[in-house]
Amino acid sequence: MKMTEQNSKTPSKFQRGSYLFSRVQASGKGLFPLCLSLVHWLLTFFTDSFIFRVPVSSNPFDYIICKLIVLFILFFFYKTLFHLLSPNRKHHTIYSICKASLPYLIPMAAVLIFKLPQGFLSNDETIIYDAAIHLEHYTWFTYLTVYYYIVSLMLLPFWAAPIILKVLFQIFVCGYCVNRLNNYISKKYGIFIYFIFLLFPVLAYTTSAHRLPLYFLLYLFVSFCLLMDHVEGVSLTVGKVFFLLLASALLTQWRTEGIYLFLFMPILLLLVYPELRTKKKVGFFFFIYFSFQYIISIPQNGILPLGLDAQANNRMGPFYAYTITNMYRNGLDLEKNKKDLENVDPFLSIEAIEKINEYYEDINYEDVLILYEPNFIGTREGSTPEDYTTYTSACKNIFLNNIDVFIKTRWGAFLYSALPYHIVLPDKEISSYLSSLLSFIKTLSYCLFLPCFVLLSLWIYSIVKKRIYTFFFTSGLL
Repeated sequence: MKMTEQNSKTPSKFQRGSYLFSRVQASGKGLFPLCLSLVHWLLTFFTDSFIFRVPVSSNPFDYIICKLIVLFILFFFYKTLFHLLSPNRKHHTIYSICKASLPYLIPMAAVLIFKLPQGFLSNDETIIYDAAIHLEHYTWFTYLTVYYYIVSLMLLPFWAAPIILKVLFQIFVCGYCVNRLNNYISKKYGIFIYFIFLLFPVLAYTTSAHRLPLYFLLYLFVSFCLLMDHVEGVSLTVGKVFFLLLASALLTQWRTEGIYLFLFMPILLLLVYPELRTKKKVGFFFFIYFSFQYIISIPQNGILPLGLDAQANNRMGPFYAYTITNMYRNGLDLEKNKKDLENVDPFLSIEAIEKINEYYEDINYEDVLILYEPNFIGTREGSTPEDYTTYTSACKNIFLNNIDVFIKTRWGAFLYSALPYHIVLPDKEISSYLSSLLSFIKTLSYCLFLPCFVLLSLWIYSIVKKRIYTFFFTSGLL
């Protein structure tokens, strides 16, 4: 009996390990994760030679910035890992998020096994990857996209790193949304989030590391954070302020359609966090907010954004080509717009517009096929910058002078994208019923009418019920 009592008082290996870890954690106070992240960060200078094809001297500015971002990410990673391994890990929010993420990890692993060997989903991603490994300051898809690739490759020095990190972020966002909803309502509603993340459009772009899939995840993360903080009345922390200001700048500038957030985001932040609305803080808040926006814009536009209008006009090139091509077959009066069409032709061949419209018809709504489709490319070799300027001015005139055709074309493009798939009715064979069911699920998943109806309903509801936050949030999305 005496021996038994003595053994019962002897701590187990797990208890001794937990005690040792807690002592290290208590004494380190963040120093241990910082040391680990610094060691790992220094190691990346060696592993960079395995992935990048040019010396650092070819572009030290972008390289240094990306290295600093890597150090920040590594510190966050090891700090998180420290929390997950600590004896009191269940008290940390990140533990609950990771736990909620686990069920989604299984389908994501299956998708990766099946789709990752296929490589990048689009030619654009291959172009971005090539720019990244050559440390090019590539701004066509905005420098932020290339920065994401460079940082990913510094962290994981092999070609699939941008895809792997995007999938990990997708799993994290799913777990975050599930966890917040579980805590606010109940687990049965949190499960609903998993179904949303398993819809066909989400799974189809799982291995895409292009701007839109990355942007959608960041947008969803920030939106859900603001929504839940608003309904729960959560207060701000210094870390959250920094993240939200940074995320606001990224969402504003990463994609053109995000420009509305430049004004909407500070309004949403002030509505969600009343502590920012005090006289002492509101002025400082706007100063910091616009400073973040300016700093994030520098690598894209320069310290003094001279010639910004010309850059914007150049980035609108695909929009001009897409719209004029589709307007041409949607009832554009060729005689009325003869002069402007003559100014379009030196840069974008009218003959090519007619040819591609005759061949592809409504398929032209899918993309700017006239800029890259073999045998249908409309841009003329040898065209000058002056030809491009004349072309854009002529396109603007056509759009403004033919509003009815312009609206008809935009509506046609929306209808085409809103219902890309159609339900296939079954025939006499048993297998056709499964195909019909899959077509129904796919059609429903990709249908844009449903989310648009929900958004419009919420927008009307916000006006009737005077819900200011909901009004601004849905107005931006609409």
